[in-house]
Amino acid sequence: MAKKNVSAVAQARAAAAAKKGGGGGGINKGVVLAILAALVPFSLPTAVLIFFTMLPTLGSWATEKGPNKYAFLCVGGLNFAGVFPYLFGLWFGVHTLDEALRLVTDPVMLMVAYGCAAIGWGIYAAMPPMVASYLAASGQRRVNALKAAQKKLVEEWGDEVAKKGG
Repeated sequence: MAKKNVSAVAQARAAAAAKKGGGGGGINKGVVLAILAALVPFSLPTAVLIFFTMLPTLGSWATEKGPNKYAFLCVGGLNFAGVFPYLFGLWFGVHTLDEALRLVTDPVMLMVAYGCAAIGWGIYAAMPPMVASYLAASGQRRVNALKAAQKKLVEEWGDEVAKKGG
């Protein structure tokens, strides 16, 4: 039986279609959400505390555009770091709705949670200019090093090395 010649483009399209079709190994997001919704009555104090203290994270996620949500990562990570000690205390202390509401109305706890989120926003705002200036300085150092190497070659081999020739 003769083997059929198939172009590389056709092979790539077939591979992409097979991958897109799904291998059936993933978990449906709806199932995960249904399980989480079923667990809410058992963890209502945790859900209340997380909802009210993680509002800056929700805001950063909702307002940021693009596939990479860097503000969400900066704000969310630090916001959760500020909330976690109180969440830990709720889990291993009195895990009731009254305790969760007491924590949510505690000004110190809110200042810690929202203050950590503010630090996340500060990092998100400060990092791009810092990285840009570092990359500019690094690029300038590289240009200076290449110019010095070029000057050394010209001194060693003469001006003919620096001329463009055909």
